[in-house]
Amino acid sequence: MIVVDACDEWSPLREVVVGTAYGAMFPDEDPRMIEATMPREHWANFRAGHPFPSRIVDAAERELQALAEVLETLGCVVHRPQRVPWAGLGGYCAAMPRDCLLVMGNRVLEAPMAWRSRRQELLAYWPLLRQLRPSGARWLPSAVDLALDPHTSGPSHSGPWVIGEGRPAWDAADFLRLGPRTVLGQLSHVTNRSGVAHLRTQLGPGINVHLIQPDDPHAMHIDATLCPLREGLALYNPDRLDPTHLAGSPMDGWELVPAPSPEPRDHPPLYMTSPWVSMNLLVVDNQHVLTETRDEKLQALLGSYGMTPLALPFRNVQAMGGSFHCATLDLRRDRHRAEARNRDHRAISSVDERPA
Repeated sequence: MIVVDACDEWSPLREVVVGTAYGAMFPDEDPRMIEATMPREHWANFRAGHPFPSRIVDAAERELQALAEVLETLGCVVHRPQRVPWAGLGGYCAAMPRDCLLVMGNRVLEAPMAWRSRRQELLAYWPLLRQLRPSGARWLPSAVDLALDPHTSGPSHSGPWVIGEGRPAWDAADFLRLGPRTVLGQLSHVTNRSGVAHLRTQLGPGINVHLIQPDDPHAMHIDATLCPLREGLALYNPDRLDPTHLAGSPMDGWELVPAPSPEPRDHPPLYMTSPWVSMNLLVVDNQHVLTETRDEKLQALLGSYGMTPLALPFRNVQAMGGSFHCATLDLRRDRHRAEARNRDHRAISSVDERPA
């Protein structure tokens, strides 16, 4: 039985899905989408039937297995997707479960993704999803006609995005959870306004979905732009976000810390992301956060805020389009313990601040 109860990005992690790189293929997508979101030097790789280099896939699978083992040592129940032959299905991979599934409270929502190469990704997670009902979790399928192409069907979008509004489209990785009633997200090349309306309907009236708009012409997923570390503290990408953009948002009043600029790199190639994938962190609890081994400046910064970085090799997973946050899907976080710790912290702070 899988237990589902997670509504933020920082409470102690108790149950999680870790992806698999097995059979990873370069997505075959509309050229407009590739040119809008992918690094120019790698555009030619995005064609039908083209697998990622086997050395990168094999190394990424070892990195994901090491991540799963570390999380187990920290007390997490770890689930893995089943292996799917993506080459025969025109698919991508199941290394990034955070992209296609959104957990909010006891709900697990299927994202109606814009990329046609990702519309069968649910096959990898279906054996896990079948275990939800006995625990009382709610599975919410997208209920969207995915045969419609948001690029070509319906009215064009009035903004800078390559998808229109022909059908609702959103990626789960365009949204962050900030508490039991709050989701923060963005419009992007894979999330349109009708998709946000669809998400609001799926979540119900008790949950507020608040949009911000970072300065990112290649926007696709928010988790290399903002990274909540604990309630009231977050890293932000200074190349994409001015903290004043968060005024009036649920993060108004938070302490916002600029992430250090990532070091240039070329091996293995970042086929699908910018070097800012270094910000794609996984907070395990109020102390531990997973980082890539070579991101030493980021580790030092996290340490200065009282966190303990857990450094793991993850560059081959990053080559395929994401890092620790994307490669995991937290199913259960112990928010009640986190809330108790926050109350204790506030009480201690108020005592410390009393005049002598």
